[in-house]
Amino acid sequence: MSVYVWVILATTISYPGRIGLDYNTLGTDWMVFYGAIRSVLDGNAPLIFDGDRFTGFLNTAFADWLSKPLAFRPWAYPPSFLMLLLPFASLGFFGSYLAFQAASAGLMAVTLRANAAGSPSPGILLAMVLLCPASAINVIDGQVAFLVVALIVAGLGSLEKRPVLGGLALGLLTFKPQFCILVPLALIAAGRWRALWAAGLSALAMAVASGLIFGWDLWLRWYPVMIDNLVRPDAKWIEYGRMWGNSVYTCVSLLGAPPALASAIQLAAMIGAAVSVVLAFRSQLSPTQKTAVFLAATLLAAPHSGPYDQLLLVVAGVYWLMTQGRTQPMWCWTVMLMIWLVPIVSPPLLFTTGRFAPLLTAMLIVLVLRRAAPMPDTLAR
Repeated sequence: MSVYVWVILATTISYPGRIGLDYNTLGTDWMVFYGAIRSVLDGNAPLIFDGDRFTGFLNTAFADWLSKPLAFRPWAYPPSFLMLLLPFASLGFFGSYLAFQAASAGLMAVTLRANAAGSPSPGILLAMVLLCPASAINVIDGQVAFLVVALIVAGLGSLEKRPVLGGLALGLLTFKPQFCILVPLALIAAGRWRALWAAGLSALAMAVASGLIFGWDLWLRWYPVMIDNLVRPDAKWIEYGRMWGNSVYTCVSLLGAPPALASAIQLAAMIGAAVSVVLAFRSQLSPTQKTAVFLAATLLAAPHSGPYDQLLLVVAGVYWLMTQGRTQPMWCWTVMLMIWLVPIVSPPLLFTTGRFAPLLTAMLIVLVLRRAAPMPDTLAR
């Protein structure tokens, strides 16, 4: 199955859609990122906040790359995201696409290996993560899941010995806000006050740097757009963005729930994810187990996620598997196989089976938490 998805990646270069989903071309999401940083650097920053105009710009700028026009690709990220894209802006589209995927995959591999100390088989850990279907889809789309995993694993893995460094890494997650909403809860529950302050300073530094480099006008434009999308979401974004994703909202909507009920269930998932993180980080679970809960809970709580973001669930699953001892029963491997295959039955809009993936995520959280014992009340760290 994994080889099949990597072959889809290879065939997308010349024959998109011949043996699987038609991804149009490689790096269609990276077109959004690269197009945004180039627009801002070229003095056309207002363009990125108009979804229709920005999509038209992308279709024109990348006409030679695309096999057909993109339907709707808005920029939906805070200006601080541009800080991460700036070092790659001068490499051209394809050069920056390859460089970012290689750099973020390498960073993820380094952080996973560094935090696999004591694991009986760190090589298997890396292989299961780097070769999984979610990784292939991340490369096909040109997404940032490698970087998200690297920051979470590095941040949480550093809390014991280097809490300030861990907090700085976790603060960088604000470049994609849906993946940082549980960070303060985790740090407060664990009593990691220095890490909490460091995370806040890291996020603030990213925001200030983006304002100084690109202009404060970007933030003044982004906040109203963000609030408007929360109150009155763009119909095109719902159709082409959320409904092609893997979130709880998407899955229950596709199972027949009306929008109001789907939003309520998504909110319930967020609350459940938050409670699970608090329980995990106030318990005596190992750092690896806490990271597994955080990764899965982050994915469950995210109001928007894609097949590539299932990489968080794969890492959580591997971490859970690592804590089961040297000889795992067959049912453990069956659960891991199901986690591994979620991206292959994605997006849920096309595959009915994929609509039940949030239940698998919730089940993994429960499997890890069932070993949790309360932590002594020592929150003065």
